[in-house]
Amino acid sequence: MNVCPEEIRVRNRRKELSRIRKTRKYREIVASLTAGRTCIWCGRSDRLTIHHTSLSDYVSERAYVAGLYTGWVMCGSCHRAYHQGRILCPKCKTRYTKYTTCYACMPQERKDEIVRKKIQFRKLKKALEKARYQKYKEWKDGNV
Repeated sequence: MNVCPEEIRVRNRRKELSRIRKTRKYREIVASLTAGRTCIWCGRSDRLTIHHTSLSDYVSERAYVAGLYTGWVMCGSCHRAYHQGRILCPKCKTRYTKYTTCYACMPQERKDEIVRKKIQFRKLKKALEKARYQKYKEWKDGNV
């Protein structure tokens, strides 16, 4: 896994600032900012949190707390999905996806294409495993 130095620094700052999230003051600010609000993606009103929208929010403790006031209100599920690179399906608004729509909302042609690619990949993987086994067998027979 190749990680750039800036990303490593951001991860380390997040770890350092994680202790702030456990403080009473931080939790009270989050509770006051999320009271009566809903998730910007799915509309849920429970388990809300604030998503920091800028890397400059991780510079210091003061910036981290100040970043709450400009952050997005999201439920825990949407926040996790956002960090995993997924989006809420724009059609049904119930499932998270890495495509433009979730699998259930996709047109049948697109589903068929995905299945076709999976089958093709499985065949290729099986052929590669077979070739690797043959190569191992030849090596083993040559060394005996």
